[in-house]
Amino acid sequence: MRKLLAAAAVAAAIGLAPAHAAWPEKNVRIVVPYAPGGSTDNTMRAVHPALEEILGRTITLENIGGGAGLIGTGRALNAEPDGYTFSINPVATLANVYTREVPYDVDEQVQPVARVARSYVALAVRPDLPVENAQELVAYARENPGLTYGSAGVGSITHLYAELFVEATGVEMTHVPYRGSSEALNALMGGHIDVLVDSNLLPQLQTGAIKGIGYINDERWPGYPELPTLAEQGIEVQHLSWFGLITRKGAPEEAVNGMAAAVEEALKREDVQKRLENLALYPGFLGPEEFAEQIKRDQAAFRSVAEKLGLVK
Repeated sequence: MRKLLAAAAVAAAIGLAPAHAAWPEKNVRIVVPYAPGGSTDNTMRAVHPALEEILGRTITLENIGGGAGLIGTGRALNAEPDGYTFSINPVATLANVYTREVPYDVDEQVQPVARVARSYVALAVRPDLPVENAQELVAYARENPGLTYGSAGVGSITHLYAELFVEATGVEMTHVPYRGSSEALNALMGGHIDVLVDSNLLPQLQTGAIKGIGYINDERWPGYPELPTLAEQGIEVQHLSWFGLITRKGAPEEAVNGMAAAVEEALKREDVQKRLENLALYPGFLGPEEFAEQIKRDQAAFRSVAEKLGLVK
């Protein structure tokens, strides 16, 4: 009875006809295209219990790592489009499709379902760099063209984040790629690079191990609200960090809309919001159409930067 009521509630929320009210008729699979314990995995697990309760079905989370998220995503997008296989993805595996060989076509295979959460992306500098805000950093970079910024690798999202800042301000900085975000962060804390833009900097900001300059987000992180956004400092850099659910194009409309409605309901729950907040995330729901537009905007931004860097495959 509980499962029937849950399914009926989801159907009612999205205005489905009674003939389609049975979705989901069986258990659901969500591919997490990264190893357990990472940011994408943690994001899905924060929402997972609520989704199971709302839908009244078991939702299996399947971690398929490798290829910077491309292998698992490709596996999900090549599954039968029956509305029972989804993938949870960060922005990188959907929008950053120009700098790698990708085993799927975003336009032809991806059906956006729901944006789930957004993360707080910060621009930070080494502790002893003599700047305190974004305008001072821009002025210092213009006077000292030898400044360096680190990234998790050539073509990585952290590389493109930094280049978006460079593009918005017109400064010149030298790129120093590392084998991952943790190595880049260690380099920043050790003073080996000057600047880093990433979503994994918040604990170090809180402890003062690095110096925060501003968030790319359109709002401040409640866990470190004294740091302003770049927009508040007069620098507009498009925010590009989110996690969202997708499925293969051709999936039944009732499945796409049903999962979206369940995500929207889950994100209204205080326990889910708290779990996301503990991960330095905040709810960022968008339905299928709005999420599709988000992906298109981000694709355009990434392609523009990647073309200028000569990284387009």
